[in-house]
Amino acid sequence: MNSLDWTATLNSIKEDLPTAQFQNWLKPIEYISSDDTSVCLGVPSRFHEDMLRSRFVDTLKKAIRRQTGNDLQLEFEVLVRDENTEASKSEILAPQNPAPVTPQNPPRPMLRLVHNQADYDEEEQNFPTPIEGPNYPKFNTPFLVSEFNRLAYQCAMLLAEGSNSQANPLIIQSSVGMGKTHLLSEIGEAIHRRQPHLRIRYTTFEAFTSEMVKSFNDKTTQAFQYRYRVETDVLLFDDVAGLAGRKRSQEELLHIFNEILARGGRIAFTSSQPISRLTEFIDPLKSRLLSGLSVEIKTPNHEEKVELLGQVSFHSQISVDHTILRSIADKGQKDVRELIGSLFRVHLQAQLENKPLNNEFLAKEGWIQESHKEVITLDEIISLVEHNFGINRSDMVSKSRKQAIAWARQVAMYLARRYTLLPLEEIGNTFGRDHATVIHAFDKVTETMQFHPTQGYQVEFLIKKLEARQPKDNYELPI
Repeated sequence: MNSLDWTATLNSIKEDLPTAQFQNWLKPIEYISSDDTSVCLGVPSRFHEDMLRSRFVDTLKKAIRRQTGNDLQLEFEVLVRDENTEASKSEILAPQNPAPVTPQNPPRPMLRLVHNQADYDEEEQNFPTPIEGPNYPKFNTPFLVSEFNRLAYQCAMLLAEGSNSQANPLIIQSSVGMGKTHLLSEIGEAIHRRQPHLRIRYTTFEAFTSEMVKSFNDKTTQAFQYRYRVETDVLLFDDVAGLAGRKRSQEELLHIFNEILARGGRIAFTSSQPISRLTEFIDPLKSRLLSGLSVEIKTPNHEEKVELLGQVSFHSQISVDHTILRSIADKGQKDVRELIGSLFRVHLQAQLENKPLNNEFLAKEGWIQESHKEVITLDEIISLVEHNFGINRSDMVSKSRKQAIAWARQVAMYLARRYTLLPLEEIGNTFGRDHATVIHAFDKVTETMQFHPTQGYQVEFLIKKLEARQPKDNYELPI
């Protein structure tokens, strides 16, 4: 067997992976040893090991085979750092009558770092409940990753792994229904799988405020403070923007924020708006939030919606044709939650009626106008755009980037994507472009219709012409 050059192995992998994936998951691996049957590699945590086994084992084995000429098994060991040795020996004991948490009487560090399965098995009976919180959200499917939320997911997993201090605290920002609560739950589950001894607490701004007010009324404020400041290792706080105008809640959260981070704990927030735009917030808390890593879950474009629906179908064991997913994604849902709900709704309806989920069924339910898609041709769409924009077909399919020609071309692609069932590749080929250009044109025209009324009116007029099926010689813009 050839000797294993680990540096060369990593370099060969680096060429085949996106930079972020390589830096986050492959670069931290340390070579320990190898023999004729296996390679032993060091990783920072069990979570890191799970991620490698689920996503990168084939990549690692292939690279090692190129170096050694043999198929070797992979073994992983979690590397215990010297600075964590003493911390891993500490105990988690709460006093029977805890003293008030004050600047003069700060809580002692409560985190323990457990690095191997033997530690887990030895003290399993002492582990706290998985994740505390009266309204902790549970999801039936894993958090599904696509391009629009990939960065947010990667940052969330860095926080869950705990190896990158720059990801702590983490603020996940998005509009309503985009999956930020689901991702917050995913962080909690990932941390508990890897470090079940940690005490993870989930709360929302409503639950937090209600709990704090109740502690005032019941004269149990000290217990409330101790529960959050000392007995919480990981805080998952859903929709911090909801605390706007609630000064007392903000002040209490600020103290909790400082105490948890001072003990080496982790915090993740979600917010329905960027932290910089939060109003009616006390400056110290807003400043602390702005110091964290803020990442946005963006609105998916059409193809990302289709990809997401495909993943949902797979995980939910729904058999559905790709063209149906495209039709559902065309419906124009406002958010991911509504998009996924649309799929489940039409699937259930088809099951109840014992009918196949196809375009005919969607047309019957009013989801698409199938009869129009059957009769409208790409050639007719190009002719329509020619007459109304004064741009020749030859110019539209040329390489010209003149603004007027490019806009006419994008509109033609948009209408073709919307009113025909042609594959993206075929639409693109007609204009001498690829499928990615068609996707870009669809998104560009959609955005322009929303923010530029004049150009949007042009497109809407063509849409009405197509849907009304007017004679071709009447295609002209009104004066």
